[in-house]
Amino acid sequence: MTLIDKIGIGNVLNSILVNENIRPAMLVQPADYDEATGKDPTTKSIVKEIKTRFPLLQLSEDYETYQGVIISKNNYNGQDISLERMGEILGYPCYQDFDNINNENISYAIDIIVQEKNNNIQLFSNICSNDKNIEKFKDIANKANIAFHKEEYNDILNGTEINNVYVEIYKIVPTQVIIDNLIENVTLDQDEINKIHNILLNFGFSDKLNNFFINNFQYANPIHKGILLDLLIKEKNDILSPFYPLQQYPQQQKEVDIITKELENHLIYILEKTKLPLNQNGNGKKTKRRRKYKSKKTIQRRNK
Repeated sequence: MTLIDKIGIGNVLNSILVNENIRPAMLVQPADYDEATGKDPTTKSIVKEIKTRFPLLQLSEDYETYQGVIISKNNYNGQDISLERMGEILGYPCYQDFDNINNENISYAIDIIVQEKNNNIQLFSNICSNDKNIEKFKDIANKANIAFHKEEYNDILNGTEINNVYVEIYKIVPTQVIIDNLIENVTLDQDEINKIHNILLNFGFSDKLNNFFINNFQYANPIHKGILLDLLIKEKNDILSPFYPLQQYPQQQKEVDIITKELENHLIYILEKTKLPLNQNGNGKKTKRRRKYKSKKTIQRRNK
């Protein structure tokens, strides 16, 4: 079994970046594997493999506020690490924006993407208040592209064909902007529609509900609009948020998943029953989902 098979291509690529000093650290997040700490089996196995293959790297888990196992050439055990400091440790160009981003204003997600032969792999993503640091991201991408083609990494990449490493930027639309536009009967643009689909995914709904929205949701239908506004308000005021990551409450998470599935089925039933003919202000416009965000049930998107 190759290292990629054991720990995943994303962890392999980020380990190379840390080993090459292109980024100062990476974070292995137990929540990504439905676990809570680095002592849980999957996370423990991953960090052990990284340490074995890259012996210069150190593991830090004994710190506050805990988010996962920090893998770096430095040791951070015993430190009190704020979210902003974690962003700095992980080498995010926009780490200083973390405490300054107003969730009511438009911001930007900037990703570094590896273009492999068969798919694209996200190395990491950073939320930024603007695009002024874009050149820093491009510099990381250029250095990463060189590192991944070094002969010394051929064995662990095991034939992975990396064509390019590039930067992708897209706009993050605040939920409140969508709420205001729906109330004022402003036609939503594609970025706002994409955000709605991402919110549904972050609620834990399956592609079944998202596909219904893509193909059947009527934004001009007052009943549909009312249901959507209710969902958006709940996204802004999430009752479960004090309990994230839910992996720390495994029994309760199972119950939440059951309730979420039932809620999804009832939403589809009501939306289907209240559809209007197109000549009665029904809106049969189909939308295209751009991408999936990682669910906030597990961990914040910015740290990886």
